[in-house]
Amino acid sequence: MVARKFQVRHNDYDFVVDYDTDDGFEVFKFQLFSLTSVPPDEQKIICAHDDRVVAEDSDLISISEKLRLVSINDEVQEQRLSKSISNSARNDAELLVSDEELARMLQAEEEALLLQQYVAAEDNGEFEQRIRPYIAQVSKYEDPVSQEAARKTVPVDELEEKALVSLAKEGNFKPSKIEQDHAFLLQLLSWFKQSFRWVNAPPCDGCGNETMNNGMGSPLSSEIQFGASRVELFRCKFCSRITRFPRYNDPLKLVETRRGRCGEWANCFTLYCRAFGYESRLILDFTDHVWTECFSQFLGRWMHLDPCEGVYDKPLLYENGWNKKLNYAIAIAKDGVYDVTKRYTRKWHEVLTRRNITSEPALSAVLTTLTQECRRGFSSQVLSELDGRDKKEREALESDIYSTDDASISLPGRQSGDEEWRKLRLEFGSDSLSCSSCPVRKCIDEHVTRIYNAFHPVLSHFVKEEHSKFKVIELLENLKGIFMDVKNSPFKKRKASVDSMLYGTQAFAELLSSLSLETKVNPDGRVDICLAGDPVKTSLALPVVLDALDDMVHSIEKCDSFGEDSLSFPFLKLNRMHSGSVLASGEELPLGIATSAFDGTRTFKWEEPNGAKGGWIIYKVTDNKMHELVAYELMSANDAPERDPKDWVVEGSNDGGSSWHLLDKQTSQTFERRFQRRSFKITSSGLLFSVFRFRFLAVRDVQSTSRLQVGSIDLYERSGQENGRENGTWLQISLQRKVLGILVLILVLSVFFLLD
Repeated sequence: MVARKFQVRHNDYDFVVDYDTDDGFEVFKFQLFSLTSVPPDEQKIICAHDDRVVAEDSDLISISEKLRLVSINDEVQEQRLSKSISNSARNDAELLVSDEELARMLQAEEEALLLQQYVAAEDNGEFEQRIRPYIAQVSKYEDPVSQEAARKTVPVDELEEKALVSLAKEGNFKPSKIEQDHAFLLQLLSWFKQSFRWVNAPPCDGCGNETMNNGMGSPLSSEIQFGASRVELFRCKFCSRITRFPRYNDPLKLVETRRGRCGEWANCFTLYCRAFGYESRLILDFTDHVWTECFSQFLGRWMHLDPCEGVYDKPLLYENGWNKKLNYAIAIAKDGVYDVTKRYTRKWHEVLTRRNITSEPALSAVLTTLTQECRRGFSSQVLSELDGRDKKEREALESDIYSTDDASISLPGRQSGDEEWRKLRLEFGSDSLSCSSCPVRKCIDEHVTRIYNAFHPVLSHFVKEEHSKFKVIELLENLKGIFMDVKNSPFKKRKASVDSMLYGTQAFAELLSSLSLETKVNPDGRVDICLAGDPVKTSLALPVVLDALDDMVHSIEKCDSFGEDSLSFPFLKLNRMHSGSVLASGEELPLGIATSAFDGTRTFKWEEPNGAKGGWIIYKVTDNKMHELVAYELMSANDAPERDPKDWVVEGSNDGGSSWHLLDKQTSQTFERRFQRRSFKITSSGLLFSVFRFRFLAVRDVQSTSRLQVGSIDLYERSGQENGRENGTWLQISLQRKVLGILVLILVLSVFFLLD
């Protein structure tokens, strides 16, 4: 451990920050964020002595103690450096390779191009022959009948809701159409991943048991009709029956069969993208893979989407995750054919050595010819717009190959396909997309606190009515059924009917309000529950209330009886902290991010891919307010008990994270079931902090996993009423002391005058 104290100057203010190498550079940046409100990903830390930029732990060990903090948003970010490769420009705001490395890469490219003249084959039409069939295939995506058939299979309302909820979780409750379209595309990708089936070997058509490969067969006319020029045969391991697996190329047929390998997946998914109006391309990788690109208006560029993997906007997935030795990645669209290989590599000089089908000039000429054919009949205005976009894309591709990828992002190996098959292809790698240098994330969870607080009057009503334990369970189960009816109704028109006397009480009205719902009385006397505000807020809240009801029922079932004594923690979860900022030692993307620990639902979890032997998560209270932590809860996640936390400490800081005070320490803890909540009270009362840190030291079984996962974390502060009583007591004592002082003064003066 190395500990140092730094004096950091920002906007004419000086801040003193303690640094500990055990915490790491990211925690140091989070401390600066707590003090200055400059997010870590916008910080530029400079040594005041020699203007050296601080970029890693080792820098903080060797430099002087005086630093300057600058927000990169306040600097000029559009500085350009020119380099001699196709007259392209590189942007200084990007992470760029060093000048020495760039020079080496340029030299290697020149050598590869020179060698290509000798090893590349004459342009004998081989390249064009491989591309042309895909041009005809892509043209089928424009068929209105196919597009309509595809749209009918999609649960559009469900995906729209999920898209809006995903934006709301980022704090965006009023997104633009461009933002909604982008979010919907990502939900479409997720839905397709879950609804399409990967085929290693199809089940037996006769008995449904496993089959094994039995060679190739001749296609039937009914199969050729839908582009199945190849048919694989599989023999059943039990009944020996032969099952046919036609490799259909017709996207409309694939909408019906919904199965295949990467060719079928990308073919069908690209049709779905076109069916919903996204400009789309089919990407043909000559090293045997296929995926999709869509033009994102939100990003202002083409975006990579792999339906087989469910991964988006990670173009280096194949080179870095799968360890593919790429050569050609060709994009085929209705308006042209493009070489987009440079988007998918940061080793262009190596890729060039493998591009030996034809020379680069010959390749460019073939693509130009094919594109001109695709654009035949286009208006001059459309051609002009396409030319402008092509130019921007070429510049972006040239810039891409000289930028460095984010080293904190770990890309997974191939997940689709049989494990042995992936190993044979040398595409087997890590099993998750993860980040070891997380951004600071904002918790959008005020609704969780409101729901927890709203259960207090409901349960108090049950106590007042002197309901038995079993009656309370029955009422809570009824409540759950009603909210399930609301959840299962169309999200823009939520509605359910109730007729119980409880639902006319003020307690129930408060619970509905926390869900952005209200009641309306029908002429027949029945009561309808319907929306009272933004439907997205209700969509966010319903999973929370349903999970909370499950927890309550489970807790009451374990109680001997239900009464006034039940209205306390952990049964009641009052004064939960919310809306803070979170930073973690690592996270899994996109579903295991740090804020998933604070969303109040069982659906998501925080997962630290390398946290089995140590991981941490920091919670910074909003507006730097000081709070007394009196209790906290941890919930186990949905699976893999070996990843549950076993040993941990909880700490608080009142100086932005420079120093930490131990609040609680737990060892050898176990979670007996999935989604189990464990509650812990803080004994050191009276201490106020604005930042809290959980340091997880070990998981349940360190030997069998490298991962740490937590279903949820909830922090509870001392209630406002208790603070009010303490303040009131203090004021009363203070007033009593003042009155006593005045009486003493009067007595002294009286004695003085009497003596005089």
